[in-house]
Amino acid sequence: MSTSQPEAPQEPARGRLARMPRVVTFLVLTIALAHGATYLLDARTYEALLETFAVIPARFADRDFGLPGMFAALTGNAFLHAGPLHLFFNCMLILQTGELVAERFGRDVGGVLRFLALFFGAAAAGAIVYVLVNWGSTTPAIGASGAACGLFAAYLLAPFPDWRVALRSPKVLQMGFYFLLVNVALAALARVTGALPIAWEAHLGGFIAGVALYPLLVPKPRAAA
Repeated sequence: MSTSQPEAPQEPARGRLARMPRVVTFLVLTIALAHGATYLLDARTYEALLETFAVIPARFADRDFGLPGMFAALTGNAFLHAGPLHLFFNCMLILQTGELVAERFGRDVGGVLRFLALFFGAAAAGAIVYVLVNWGSTTPAIGASGAACGLFAAYLLAPFPDWRVALRSPKVLQMGFYFLLVNVALAALARVTGALPIAWEAHLGGFIAGVALYPLLVPKPRAAA
């Protein structure tokens, strides 16, 4: 028999999903469907897909690689994943953090556009940092990790009416530190040792973008009449 205090009942997962902002649900479903669709492709078609949407630093070093190709890679890579676990962890992080961030942005059209700007801005920033650190490399990077890390950064700021207060909060700083320790430092160690091919640069770039973009995108509180 346990002598611990009973825990407060938690909201069923079905109830939480039902009230999840539609933009978050739409993104996660789109990402999952895009990954599932890759299993229907033959090897040659999948390679062509990677050539178009994966982030390959060597292509960015090519002068013939135009803006349309850059845009496709910087944003489209978020919809490709290396496997089911990669997809699962990214989607879970988006669901966990996206609800609060989307609520702070608002459920109207403007709020949806703000959320998408943060998502794709963080995805692009993560891709750019990966390209810069690995300039000239032919190793592709895919996944919504940069976008998810950007959402996590915004999630840390979202509970506060003023983001500047959040940046002075010891709890926020501690959570940010541990997140970067695991998702950047340990991820880099895992890649160096050959344990896991994790694009830690995308995590770092996405997180920084989240911190930078959230204050620019979140609606300003209305002054009392």
